[in-house]
Amino acid sequence: MNISNFIKTNRVYFIWAAFAGLLYLFRHMFGLVFLTFIMCFIASSAVRLLRRKFHLNRRFILISFYILFFLIIVLFLSIVPSRILSETINFTEQLKNSIGTINTWMSDNLGNNETYVALREQINQMIFPETYITGVWEFIYGLLQKALHYFSWFFIALLFSFLITLDLPHLTKGVRHLRDTRLSDFYHETADSIVLFAKVVGENFRAQLFISTLNTILTAICLNLLGIKAVVLLCTIVFICGLIPVLGMLISSVPIVLMAINSGGIELGLWALLIIIGIHMLETYVFNPYIVSSVMRINPVMTLIILYVAHSIMGMWGMLLGVPIAVYLYRKIDYVPSAVRKKKKAAVK
Repeated sequence: MNISNFIKTNRVYFIWAAFAGLLYLFRHMFGLVFLTFIMCFIASSAVRLLRRKFHLNRRFILISFYILFFLIIVLFLSIVPSRILSETINFTEQLKNSIGTINTWMSDNLGNNETYVALREQINQMIFPETYITGVWEFIYGLLQKALHYFSWFFIALLFSFLITLDLPHLTKGVRHLRDTRLSDFYHETADSIVLFAKVVGENFRAQLFISTLNTILTAICLNLLGIKAVVLLCTIVFICGLIPVLGMLISSVPIVLMAINSGGIELGLWALLIIIGIHMLETYVFNPYIVSSVMRINPVMTLIILYVAHSIMGMWGMLLGVPIAVYLYRKIDYVPSAVRKKKKAAVK
């Protein structure tokens, strides 16, 4: 068997195998690459929008955008972290009291009803088990720890994204020049797929970031109106979990209800639950149809299934990237070149 002919015949598989191997080698830097890409995507979109509206110099807009962004980060770091730390310690100390209040309320309300006497313990274990509540909090606490772990990468990604976006026109020309080099086969095979995938991921994350910001603002207003403590901590959890479609809202609701119960008893906890449901309804029927669904066009039930499968395969990154990967695969499968579509229409006529 001629190895050279074998490689030429199966060069597509070798190209994608080499690309997969390259990704595997840089797997430990995936967080940095992802943060840099998202910042580049958002900054490039903002610069294009501002240039269309104000017709200013691209570099001036870009530098002004990053200076403003950096000042916001400095302001955030000077106020928020110390408060989040104190509220986290307070929340952890009060967690057992909140669970005890829930168990007492269930015993008082379900214990006198004969219908629920036999099922009371099972309901208690199914709905409010201490291990489940503690597990959810450990999950959220792990998210915060990972956020701190990637915090140093955030500033590196900020610098990289600024340099890349600043020189993006020249970098784009340099990449397109690969068509005329020995890597032309690699370029022609992977370029369109990588661009499509990057576009899907960027659009999904930008839409989810906007949704998460709206949810956080509404949650902050409602928490202040109800007089629930630890607003900064709870809003931070809502924002981080809001980047996970559908499931994030459910995860972030647990600490809000627990803090409400600790602040004002079961009644305040029920009010907090009603507000969470209201915000979730707004997200489902107002925000998502106009923002996320217009970009992703995916059913919420399918979203949950995709998140579960992606989390089983990729862990936390699966929860962030599961939906855009699924949408990309669907678009790739459903994609029909324009020339082929014209031939089909001509054949039908």
